[in-house]
Amino acid sequence: MTAAWRLENLARPAIIVLVAALAVLFDLAFGTVAYTHFFYLVLILAAFWYRRRAVAVGLLLAAVHVTTEYLFHGPPGPSILVSAATFIIAAWLLGYLFEVVGRRKGELHFRIDEPKPAACERDTGRLIALLSNRDPRTRYRAAGCLGDSGDPAAVEPLAALLTDPDPGVRWKAAEALGKLGLPAVGALTERLRHEDADVRWMAAVALGEIGDPAAVPGLLAALDDPDTYVRSRAAVALAEVGEAALEDLIAAIHNGDERVRWGAAIALGKIGGERAVEALIKTLPDPDDDVRLRAAAALADIGEPAVPRLMDALGTDDDRLREGATAALSQIGRPAVPAVVRALREAGDWRIRAGAARVLGRIDDRQAVEALISGLDDAREEVHSAAREALLAASGRHNSREEAPERYD
Repeated sequence: MTAAWRLENLARPAIIVLVAALAVLFDLAFGTVAYTHFFYLVLILAAFWYRRRAVAVGLLLAAVHVTTEYLFHGPPGPSILVSAATFIIAAWLLGYLFEVVGRRKGELHFRIDEPKPAACERDTGRLIALLSNRDPRTRYRAAGCLGDSGDPAAVEPLAALLTDPDPGVRWKAAEALGKLGLPAVGALTERLRHEDADVRWMAAVALGEIGDPAAVPGLLAALDDPDTYVRSRAAVALAEVGEAALEDLIAAIHNGDERVRWGAAIALGKIGGERAVEALIKTLPDPDDDVRLRAAAALADIGEPAVPRLMDALGTDDDRLREGATAALSQIGRPAVPAVVRALREAGDWRIRAGAARVLGRIDDRQAVEALISGLDDAREEVHSAAREALLAASGRHNSREEAPERYD
């Protein structure tokens, strides 16, 4: 345990107690009730440092509030009790939010106060021993060094570190396992079934970094995870594996349950290619709304290579398939405009022309408007009506932009 670590862990509660005490003294000195507002500053600091364990600080502040009111103003009324309860609830919510931000937005990827890295210890056994050090900075550095060591002996100790109380250390362990490569696949695959969702999604990320086909069965199973974020990380990891996962993903998107189909669509959209496009287009009429939306978004991720098959889909009799193709082409946006305009003017199937008009009505592009005007002369009433409705929609967007400055004046 370093002196800096001891000082930091003594300073934090001292700051909390000091600010809370000063707030109460301020109230007693000036006869106000403003001190409770300062309590929220204490809760923010506590939540940032201790995450959901800040509930203990919320309980302390609630007790201080009720006791102060009782001693100096008489028995506390309902409003005081509600205020005290609010401190406890706010502490938990703030702690939870800091945890989410930490795991989702990058706290796991770096530490603000991380010192410049020192040269790594060459002794793997010594580094593994440092993973048990009480100082999270020491554990963090040791995990990084073990990842660079390439020693398979580090796999299990690093995998155990995925449950470390410090989020930065957990991420560094996952990163290190990814660097160790193939020897870590077994341990990481096993962690995909861990009870902690954070461990599961970090294992999926590390397996994606490795990109070995041996991870495919475990990652496919993780597409059915109850946690949405775990499912999305497993899908991205399968995309990192690439072509070796393609057959299994195509089978999953056609035969899996809703959660599996949703995840398979994400992966196929990132892998791309003709077979992925075909599988995703077949998924556009899926009975599940989320799966349909994800398939359309995945085709939009693929972009221009998916446009020809999507244009063909506009000519089918399946309403859901046509709507899904329209949504995907709309999300592709301007890169799809030349092909869609050509279809509106030249396609022999009136359903494709009508679908092209609906797509152009959703894309903000001058060329689209010009094509829609020409579509008003189409011999088919369905195409004429679609072009008219699309022009009205485009006109509405244009008018909204022109009115926007007045609305906010």
